Amino acid sequence: MTTTKEEVKQKAEFKLPVKRTTGDTVEERLTENAHDRILPSRYLLKNEDGEVTETPKEMFERVAKNVAQPDKKYDDVDYEDSWKEFYELMTHQKFMPNSPTLMNAGADLQQLSACFVVHPQDDMDSIFSTVHDGAKIFQSGGGMGYPFHLMRPKGDIVSSTGGVSSGPMSFQQVFDTMCGTIKQGGKRRGAQMGVMKIDHPDVLRFIVSKRKEGNLSNFNISVGITEDFMEAVKNGEEYTLTNPRTGEPFEVSQMTAQFYNRDEEWYPEAAGSDQGKDDNFWRDHASSFGDEIDDFDIHLEPGEKMTLPARFIWETLIDGAWRNGEPGLIMYDETNKMHSFDTEKHPEHTIEATNPCGEQPLENYEACNLGHINLSLIVDDKGQGTALSFPEWKQENQDRYDFDEQTELEAAMQEYLQEALDMEEFERIAKTGARFLDNVVTMSDFPLEEIEEKVSSLRKTGLGLMGFAQMLIQLGIRYGSDESVAAAKEIQRTITRFSIEESNRLADVRGEFSEWEKSKWANPTEHPEWFRAYTGGLNPKNYEDGLKMRNHNTTTIAPTGTTSMIGNTSGGCEPIYSLAYFKNVAKDIQGEDMLVEFDDYFIKALEANDVDVEEVKAAAQEKMENNEWNGVESIPDDVLPADVKEIFATADQITPEEHIDIQAAFQAHNHSGISKTCNFPHEATKDDVREAYMRAYDKGVKGMTVYRDGTRETQVMQTNKDNELTDMDKVDMLSEIVDEFGSPKELLESNEFEEVVSQTALQVEEENQKELAKEASAEVEQEAGSTPETEFSGGVRVTHRYE
Repeated sequence: MTTTKEEVKQKAEFKLPVKRTTGDTVEERLTENAHDRILPSRYLLKNEDGEVTETPKEMFERVAKNVAQPDKKYDDVDYEDSWKEFYELMTHQKFMPNSPTLMNAGADLQQLSACFVVHPQDDMDSIFSTVHDGAKIFQSGGGMGYPFHLMRPKGDIVSSTGGVSSGPMSFQQVFDTMCGTIKQGGKRRGAQMGVMKIDHPDVLRFIVSKRKEGNLSNFNISVGITEDFMEAVKNGEEYTLTNPRTGEPFEVSQMTAQFYNRDEEWYPEAAGSDQGKDDNFWRDHASSFGDEIDDFDIHLEPGEKMTLPARFIWETLIDGAWRNGEPGLIMYDETNKMHSFDTEKHPEHTIEATNPCGEQPLENYEACNLGHINLSLIVDDKGQGTALSFPEWKQENQDRYDFDEQTELEAAMQEYLQEALDMEEFERIAKTGARFLDNVVTMSDFPLEEIEEKVSSLRKTGLGLMGFAQMLIQLGIRYGSDESVAAAKEIQRTITRFSIEESNRLADVRGEFSEWEKSKWANPTEHPEWFRAYTGGLNPKNYEDGLKMRNHNTTTIAPTGTTSMIGNTSGGCEPIYSLAYFKNVAKDIQGEDMLVEFDDYFIKALEANDVDVEEVKAAAQEKMENNEWNGVESIPDDVLPADVKEIFATADQITPEEHIDIQAAFQAHNHSGISKTCNFPHEATKDDVREAYMRAYDKGVKGMTVYRDGTRETQVMQTNKDNELTDMDKVDMLSEIVDEFGSPKELLESNEFEEVVSQTALQVEEENQKELAKEASAEVEQEAGSTPETEFSGGVRVTHRYE
């Protein structure tokens, strides 16, 4: 998008104050929401009576001293200096580890990782052993991913019994039930990711498994996409399905034919005594699909090699994503191609699944701990109070760069960020964070011996980020613009470079990970493209003897949930979801005394530019009362200048293409994956979703999920005054919510709604409503990886897929 010189000048004149934590004590630096609600409810230690026994300051000190313990063993870092630096980064909100580390470091349960993957193999002992493993991991506070495509398909022979298999979907229900009964470490619900590779004969059963609301409610599901499948889709070809038991093309069973055949030819041997209980895609699901599948006349003969039109499978997948965001995509081949190991030479290192949030592709029994750099706090004001904005810098350098050409824009952004960010502090935070996470590997106690062995041999860490959107705003860059894409790529390149430098230093002092010699790090010249990407641009020819690494992976981008709320910043690499919210949501929903509150940094920016804050609030309130609120774009230009509104773009103003381009930019130099949602407006079509999935695949992302507004769960809270629940009395309202979300028992066990419902039923005082909205937001943000992920953002129920 070309920007005129006049527009550049206008943007350059808008003052953007830098963001800083303020306060002399930990309590003063934390927000009221973090200090009074989030930390006491989930993170601070409690006694047997459930009473909080530590302060936030003591929590951070507990974590810092515990995680610094490994530094006592080596002479490269002094223990006292180490824990104090960890403490300083956390208490000043510059770096925040994942929730299990905050909860458990230095406590009785020393399980510090959030992400796990375990493979249920194709035998009964393995399947139920994995159920047991999953239960133990949930109890320790972790989330689980499982590849269900390793099991034989429904109807395949079971030689030991002479019968036929019930297929992976029947066992996935067992995992779902187990997860639903267990809270993670007594703190939060279990979270699961189920993955099925696209060439599995039961892939269509998997794709439609969550079309019924409430089915597999404790799972996110994703399909593993391969390059040969995508080529078949693009070329309109047939695609061969594979039997995982043999590795050969699947010979169609009677149950498989019965499920896929459009002519509903029934096979009594497949159906059993009550054939009505067996499934058929066309009878049970086709009516809910659109015209996209009408032209596919599927007929499979038992005993023949199983093939299906690739576009038929693709269209069912697209339809599911359009309807409720599931399934997501995992780019199976891309993920393994960019793994630290050559999986053709070392198949034991093949990645089959991810964690529930999708940003961690993990090997069997691998786990990962995460930590996040707060980018919103590293903008350099040079002592002036405001940042060097990109529009200002661009105006001064118009003659040096062609900003409409991608390569030159990226070069310009690299130079600009060196000036605009406090790079010395950025490096300190990143390298200290990388060492913190390596120490977490050492300090973790895992619930399974197999996990202990795998984690110790690979030492995978996930240094990520939060506050990207707030950083962009301080720099005067609109989220989703070409400039923001270039910034994303450069930020990730920088974090990756800092983290691998620290991992290399740690390897020299503390030793490389034990599988290093098998990895690509030992032979960079054999994998030059991979090496350049994963080192931030180093030349592999300079490392013919390899690059020693303490950790086989060092970077990722998680959604950050409550950790970003503790850090008082935007989540992960996502845009800001909303700048305004109602003060009194829930009682009378939005009544005559409705007040509007704004994001604190937004208000600070308005004040720095002498914009009348009260006039902005009044204009927003009027729009909301008239059901005309559509973000800050709704505020008239004479009240809030257009260039200001552009900089403060929110999620609903970012196009799907912009979401994908941001994700792809981060992926270019990211060792693992990225948890990010591509948001669509409700009126988006299947064509829009189809184009987005194809764009994501072509751009090389490792995973992709979409969410179309309003397609999952009733929006109990909203920004506009009109709400169908407003006219109900409290009994009818409670009944409506229970009907929508399940039984009373399920409702009461739901962290997302228990406070909202109880507050509505009791009709508490208006002043408590603001606290309720914040507490509900904290409770839901805390459900890292829960399904579906939901947050109360700006008084709006925003449902997206991963957290």
